[in-house]
Amino acid sequence: MSYRIDHDTSELKKRICRINNIDEKMLDVSDFEVDYELEILKEFRKQLLSDKDKRFFIVGDYDCDGICATVIIKRLFEDLGIESNYYIPSRSKQGYGINNDIVKIAYDNGFKAIICVDNGAVAYEQMQYAKQLGLKTYIIDHHEYEKKIEVDGFLHPDLFPDKYHDMCAGGLCCLLSNSFREDDLSSVYGGLATLADMVSVLNYNRYLLKNMIRILENKQVYPIMYLLDGNKVSYDSLSYNVIPKINAVSRLEDMMNVNYVVRYLLDDSASCMKYLNKIEEINVTRKDLTLQMSELAKRLADETKDFMIIRSEVFKEGLCGLIANRLLSQYNRPILILAQSDGILKGSGRAPEGFDMFGYLNEIRDLFTAYGGHSQAVGLSMDADRFDELEEFIETHPFDFKADDKDALYFKQEDLDNGLLEELKQMKPYGTGFKEPLLCIDGNYRKKYSIKGIYPKFILNEKLEAISFNTALANREFTMMLGHLKPDNYHKGNLSFVIEDLI
Repeated sequence: MSYRIDHDTSELKKRICRINNIDEKMLDVSDFEVDYELEILKEFRKQLLSDKDKRFFIVGDYDCDGICATVIIKRLFEDLGIESNYYIPSRSKQGYGINNDIVKIAYDNGFKAIICVDNGAVAYEQMQYAKQLGLKTYIIDHHEYEKKIEVDGFLHPDLFPDKYHDMCAGGLCCLLSNSFREDDLSSVYGGLATLADMVSVLNYNRYLLKNMIRILENKQVYPIMYLLDGNKVSYDSLSYNVIPKINAVSRLEDMMNVNYVVRYLLDDSASCMKYLNKIEEINVTRKDLTLQMSELAKRLADETKDFMIIRSEVFKEGLCGLIANRLLSQYNRPILILAQSDGILKGSGRAPEGFDMFGYLNEIRDLFTAYGGHSQAVGLSMDADRFDELEEFIETHPFDFKADDKDALYFKQEDLDNGLLEELKQMKPYGTGFKEPLLCIDGNYRKKYSIKGIYPKFILNEKLEAISFNTALANREFTMMLGHLKPDNYHKGNLSFVIEDLI
């Protein structure tokens, strides 16, 4: 990895906006006006209200975005007096999105309409089948599609004006719901989905994220408050203490059906606590298993390979993406983690910036029974007896990738103080479209030692320490540190520089 080091000493906001190639004005959404009278929203509302007397079956997805979207639509239907029920498919047994069996279940149980949220944009066959059965069909999705699907109502960010582009499903559902009647809980769950789903943090999304924080700081939303477990409301606490817990249940669905998470979020009262202990227990198990399986994956890894494929019957399908993420940070090369069970391989791949893993493996799409994702992340299923064909393709199709240079802002060590930390905090949220700046400091230190014998830690001065959680950096020689400034959770008032790289 190579870096462009910015030694400018101008105002911090100007430097950060410059490396993100955006205008400073885009960070201020205090005057953002949501247009609830957009033609696409008006048409969808009109069609939905014309089917108000029908019983709706809501089909969601098992990640945080899909769960939040399901919650928002269920609440909206209750407000509109529309009878409905919801269903999140099983990650391991049914996979992503609606299928014909789910359509038939809806029909057999007397539902007259289906609405897919966070799935359905490419469910051409399933929607056609639903129409043949006489069901009304609606889709609210943000995933890519080749041609617009023929349904009774379709919301997709590509069909909206520019400032609404790159919404996730929860954001879309929130926009729809609030166009009927502004609702704090819809805004909270729309914001949470937006934070979870790695979409743009500018324009409408930024407005929604800011609004979520404002509401949570001024109102007790019981399901979120309990998951925060005493932590103050912030983008970081929601990212580390709430979203992973919501996602954990579908990853370990043998411990709890993910539909109970929808029920938990729908119950905005103290009674929702009856689900809390189980969700917390599952998240602890998720962390423990991910660590154990990541260590196993490292032992199985062939470090001579440019594209590492690791498979095991020990791996859990729902944890493969988390394992791949951990190994990617250490090896910085394409990683594919596959769980094997009953002759089937299912798993996830992750790739460093600069390599289009989705496009690369898309050349052998016929090899997979299920395939999806984007350039840096894929999910797939395949018959285990065709694994050799996958390996052969990779062996015979060499690839080359070069990550783009990363921008970093240079500071003297003594400039890293609580004032700088507060300036960085004031410009949150960071994310897609407005990345948190990588900071660069001189590599001088007073003392070095190791945490648990593997993680290098440096004392820089009496108020500042630096630590890396990348074991590959433990013995590297360097003159500069690159990373992010965080509060020291163990020494009040002190700071910690979390190292991303040493050069």
